Amino acid sequence: MTLAVLLTLAFAHAQTLQAEIDALLDVEWLRYGYCGVVVRDLQTGETLYWREAERMLIPASNMKLLVTAAALHLLGPEYRFRTRVWAQGRCLPDGTLEGNLILQGLGDATLEWRDLQALAQRVRAAGIQRVQGYLLYDDSWLDAERYGFGWSSGDEPYGYQAQMSALCAERNAVRLYARPAPKVGDPALIRIEPASATDYVELVNLSRTVPQGTRDAALEATRTRARNQIRVSGRIAQGAEEVMLGRFSVENPSHYAAHLFRKALQEAGVSVAKGTAPNMIPLPPSGAEIPARPTSAASTGEARTGAQAVWLLAEHRSPPLQEVVALINKPSDNLLTEITLKVMGKEHRGEGTTQAGIQVVRAFLQQAGLELGAAHMVDGSGLSRINGVSPENLVRLLEFMHRSPHAEVFRASLPVYGVDGTLRNRLRGTPVQGNGFAKTGSLNRVSSLSGYLRTRSGRYLAFAVVMNAYNAAGADARALQDRLIQLLWERL
Repeated sequence: MTLAVLLTLAFAHAQTLQAEIDALLDVEWLRYGYCGVVVRDLQTGETLYWREAERMLIPASNMKLLVTAAALHLLGPEYRFRTRVWAQGRCLPDGTLEGNLILQGLGDATLEWRDLQALAQRVRAAGIQRVQGYLLYDDSWLDAERYGFGWSSGDEPYGYQAQMSALCAERNAVRLYARPAPKVGDPALIRIEPASATDYVELVNLSRTVPQGTRDAALEATRTRARNQIRVSGRIAQGAEEVMLGRFSVENPSHYAAHLFRKALQEAGVSVAKGTAPNMIPLPPSGAEIPARPTSAASTGEARTGAQAVWLLAEHRSPPLQEVVALINKPSDNLLTEITLKVMGKEHRGEGTTQAGIQVVRAFLQQAGLELGAAHMVDGSGLSRINGVSPENLVRLLEFMHRSPHAEVFRASLPVYGVDGTLRNRLRGTPVQGNGFAKTGSLNRVSSLSGYLRTRSGRYLAFAVVMNAYNAAGADARALQDRLIQLLWERL
């Protein structure tokens, strides 16, 4: 077969694929909205499909691709976030700390109750049994902005829009579960996780248990705005299984972390005489040499001069960043993304702010070959509708990461079709299962999907699909995206 014939066949195949995708996307509910699509062969660089590719669209959680790619390159896959416990004062032979404990957050949004328990055990192992002063909490390493620009106030009660802080615990949220009471007419039995947070939030239980078989029995819960109060209402039928009512954010997440830590200290056998309070005591910079535990003689001398020794008791380190990016991308974790963005600002510009993080990320995107005029960032998670990025830029980023030293870590962080993350229930049982790796995104009338696809013939593609302002349910948009991915797998 001559080269001319081969080129003719290839052109005809491309024209057929273009027509098939055009026909697939020709639906009434998308006609007056926006749909940007780019499909590119990663081996040849050939653009296989292009539609409104340079239009800047609201990406929703596809913004997380920009942040996690930048983090891998700028912080490194082995970077770990930290939480520290300091002692201020002197420790007597009988286990009494004449001073305060200080819980310091250095941007670890992965911190969980079990990690606080481990830190408390290390305080006890250091010989401290009683703290005469306060448990102080320090979140000064990052700024005090708790919400991102353009975030919806209606989403504030829910765990997916938890408040930001340098000191985090349990994703700055609680989980609520309910089951029917033994007696009809009684309120549902409510359980809060972590259990140590039970007395941090006020529970207003207006629900009731109804007879088994009652139709339309349902419960709902929400957090009162600006208060740590959760209200539960509705009905639950006897015989029903325990149900999860949702994840609810907490007010003042730094104080929440300190509250949980105090519970962990009590569990470990360490009592704190006074309450919890914000820290006003200067601590060494995060990169400075850590002061050693003072000797008894030194402590006595410092006490005479009015000085107070500050020394490190324990430090918790997060999983390495190569694992954290998967914790971000697979379930689409907003809090982890936003804190990572601020940490990049702190580590590279000395400012733990969202704006500093954005400046760092934009410099990386320019190096990666993106068109910065078609990338507008106001947050890292994609919660804001003021964000904008073109599908072409998303594919350029995917191409860059495909060639980078972190290619495998980045790809492995993405949800896998039919396997895990936000794609675990999509195209399960089809040939695409296990062959598509992509980040999803969803807001009201916004749906996005960008990632990699290994096709039936073994070709490796990068693609981006961003839909805005459509007149349909989000499920319809996701189903159309899935049909497009199936078509690419079959035809290529």
